[in-house]
Amino acid sequence: MIGKFQITLDQVAYEIEQKGDVLIVNGQEFPYKYEGSSVQIGGNPHAVTLAGSTATVDGITYSFSSAGLEETKDIKKRKAATKQAAQDAGALTAIMPGLIVKIHKKVGDTVQKDDIIMILEAMKMQNELHAAKAGTIRQINVKEGETVEMRQVLAIIE
Repeated sequence: MIGKFQITLDQVAYEIEQKGDVLIVNGQEFPYKYEGSSVQIGGNPHAVTLAGSTATVDGITYSFSSAGLEETKDIKKRKAATKQAAQDAGALTAIMPGLIVKIHKKVGDTVQKDDIIMILEAMKMQNELHAAKAGTIRQINVKEGETVEMRQVLAIIE
């Protein structure tokens, strides 16, 4: 749950609060659904892409800024500790929700630290997922073309 935050599109500020499957924008409620780069608000789908200080909504680019979406130090520490524990255990996890477009290795392959294991496409960008340590691939939990969630365990390297 994100909670409350503010975004500014082309110098127009919007106060937003998330409550379950409802967004409250400047006091007005809208049911919403988020899938990939598509956001459905009030039943109307919108293609949304964020890149640095710009947001493209349905093909129109706006200047963009946000406040209140930053993670607290405690959350950052907890995520870092969890990520490190997963890496220490040999887990290769998804860095964000996306689509597995290519798997370069198979079960039984020997890998070196930083070898590319697979490619995850998210927000129209391809991200190389690298081995955090040298070892042997003992498990691959996904197939090419499969959609994955953030922090989902994709492979195990022992």
